[in-house]
Amino acid sequence: MSKKNDKLAADAAVNETAIPAAETATEATPTERENTSVTQVYCGPTVRGVAKQYTVFRGGIPEALEAFIAIHPEAGELVVDVERFAETRKRLETAGTAEAILYGKIKSEL
Repeated sequence: MSKKNDKLAADAAVNETAIPAAETATEATPTERENTSVTQVYCGPTVRGVAKQYTVFRGGIPEALEAFIAIHPEAGELVVDVERFAETRKRLETAGTAEAILYGKIKSEL
């Protein structure tokens, strides 16, 4: 083997052992709504600087939306898994459903 190949092999060996330690050091404990395997949709009204209606989030929702939900807990009910999006959107458009009532309450508080 050449010196270049020896160095590449040594670098690869070092990187393989360093990666697991680096991953565990940067892992953050997920909040209640954060799940990296779940794609979620915000179905509430558009809130400037927070989120637009029907925004899709993968790997958790942003801090601004988390803060908004802390102030308006009912908005958390309108963050749904993508699998429930079609049903939730239909219920938002149907007067008297829980989703439509929550949407109206949030909209009136803005």
